[in-house]
Amino acid sequence: MVRPARVVALLVLLEFASGLLQGGFPVLLPGLADRLHLSAGDQSLATGIEFLVSGMAVPLTSRLGDLQGHRRWLRITLALTVLGCTLTALADSLAVLLAGRVLAGFLSCWLPLEFAIVRDRVGEERSGRVIGQLVGTLTLGSILGAVAVGQAGSSASALRLVLWVLAVLPLLGLALAWRGVPDSRVRATGRLDWLGAGLLSLGLSLLFACLGGLGLGAPGTAGLLAGAAVLLVLFVRQELRSATPLVDLRVLAGRATAPVFVLSFLLGCVLYGAQAPTRSFQAAVPAQAGYGLGADSRLLGLLTLPSVLGALLGAVTADRLGRRFGARRVLAASFALAAAGYGCIALRHSSAAGFVPTGLLAGYGGGLGLALLPALLIQRLPAEQTGIGTGVYNTLKTLAGAVTGAAGAALLDAELLRAGVPDEGAYVAVWGACALLSAVGVPVALALRGAGRGGGDRVPAEVVQLG
Repeated sequence: MVRPARVVALLVLLEFASGLLQGGFPVLLPGLADRLHLSAGDQSLATGIEFLVSGMAVPLTSRLGDLQGHRRWLRITLALTVLGCTLTALADSLAVLLAGRVLAGFLSCWLPLEFAIVRDRVGEERSGRVIGQLVGTLTLGSILGAVAVGQAGSSASALRLVLWVLAVLPLLGLALAWRGVPDSRVRATGRLDWLGAGLLSLGLSLLFACLGGLGLGAPGTAGLLAGAAVLLVLFVRQELRSATPLVDLRVLAGRATAPVFVLSFLLGCVLYGAQAPTRSFQAAVPAQAGYGLGADSRLLGLLTLPSVLGALLGAVTADRLGRRFGARRVLAASFALAAAGYGCIALRHSSAAGFVPTGLLAGYGGGLGLALLPALLIQRLPAEQTGIGTGVYNTLKTLAGAVTGAAGAALLDAELLRAGVPDEGAYVAVWGACALLSAVGVPVALALRGAGRGGGDRVPAEVVQLG
C-alpha cells in the first residue's frame, strides 16, 4: 500500500527541481551565449523553442498518460529532460544548444501528469491542498533557482559546473519517480487519435512561433497565423468526428468546465502579459527616457520578489481559504486583487517603493488562481480525462502569456516617444489592460456552477480500474 503522504512528498520534490530548472537556466543563458558567441536572436530562439515543444508535447503526453499510465509518461518526460539538460551542459554550438532546449521543453509535461496522479492517489477532497503545495513549491524553486544559480554561475569558470548541476536535478527526479511514485489506477480506454494529435501539435507550434517573434516580418507572421488557424479548425473538426478523440471537446466545452478554461486563459494573460514590459520600464534610465527607475540587474531581481512571494503565499493559502469561504468567491477575489494591483501600478510607478505593495497584491491574486483553478477543473473532469484536461489548462495558460506578451511588445514598438524609446503611456496601457482582463475574471468566477463530471453534458467514457 503506497501512502499518500509519501506520494505527495515525492511530487513536491519533483516540482521543486522543476522550479530550480525553470528559474536557473534563463539566468545562465547570457553567459552561455557569450561563450558560444550567440546573438540576441539566437538567445531568443533558444528560449522560444521550449515554448514550441511545450505546445506540442503537453496535450500529447497528457493524453498518453490517461491511456497508458501517468507514471510511465512522467518517467519518459523526466528522461527526456535529463537528456536535454545534459546536451545543454555539453553544448559547444547553437545546434547542440537548441537540441538540448528542445528536449528540456518536456519539463512542462510534468505538472499535468502529477495532477492526475494526485487525484488518483490522494483523492478529490485533498487534491486542492496538494495542488497548492505543488504550485507553491514550483514558485519557491524558481525563486531560489534564479538567485542561487545567478550567484553560482556568475563567473565564466563556474558556468559549465552549474549547468551540470542542473542536469543532475532531473536525473535525481527520475530516480525518485522510478522507485517511489505509484501509477494511477484509472485509465481511459481506446487509442490515441494520431491525426488529431498531429493537427493540434502543428497548429500550436505555428501559433507559438508566430507569437514568439522569429523575425519573419509581417508577411511571414501573417502566414504562420493563417496556417495555425487552418490547422486548429481542422483539429476541431477531427475531434468532433472521432470516436476516440485526443481532446473530448464536448466535455471540455461543457457548462461546468468551459468557464474554468476561460479563467485559465485570463490568468495566463494576467500573470505573464506585463512581465517583460514592467522590467523594461524599471530598467529605463530617467535621464534618457524621461521615466523609469534606472534599475540594474540586482534591483530588477529584488523588484520581482514581491510578486513572486505573493504568488507563493497565495498558492499555499488557497485551499484553506476556498474551504472556508467557497472556492468561487475566493477565485473571484483573486482576480479582483490582481486587478487592483495592476491598476495601482498604472497609477503609481514613479518609484521602486511603488512596485512593492502593488506587486505583492497582484502576485497574491495570481497565486490564488494558480492553485484554485486546477483543483476546480479536476473536480469537473471525468477521472479518465484528468491528464488531458489539465494539460489543456496548462497549454491555454502558456498560450495566453504568449499572446499578451506579443501584444504588449507590439504596443511598445508602436507607441514611441522617439526612435527606440517607447512612450510612457504605452506601459500604462499594458498595466491597464492587465487590470481590465483581471476584472473580467471576477464575474466569470462568480458565475461558476457546481462541479459535475464534464458538466453533465456527456456520459463519461468507459474507464479501466487498475488494482
